[in-house]
Amino acid sequence: MRARIVLYNPENKAVLLIHRLKNGRNYWVIPGGGVEKNETPIDTAIREINEELNIHLKSADLIHFFKCEGKEYEEFFYTEIPYIVAPKINGEEKERASSNNVYQPEWVAVKELTKINLMPPEIAAKIVTLI
Repeated sequence: MRARIVLYNPENKAVLLIHRLKNGRNYWVIPGGGVEKNETPIDTAIREINEELNIHLKSADLIHFFKCEGKEYEEFFYTEIPYIVAPKINGEEKERASSNNVYQPEWVAVKELTKINLMPPEIAAKIVTLI
């Protein structure tokens, strides 16, 4: 199971995503990661955002957004953040990064989400509908 957070900036009407370039593949993901032992999905989402992006959130900051039961079960949460500049990647992702494994946080306008390779594919339409 994975937990992710849709980080939305209402001022620029954009979502903070991680642009991935991995072994020739070019795609985007919503920040988050895998649940560790004895963690709730919301705890996982908060931990992962802190580790990956150095953004500190509390459970009261998040609302449950939707769940995706595709290949892997994923819980998505939502919050609004005031950041305009995308943070730098941190944690394990920074350590694993290389020229063949890029993690680049970037703001993407909501209206552009259906035009990029956001994984899993059904997520872009869901976000556009709900925001």
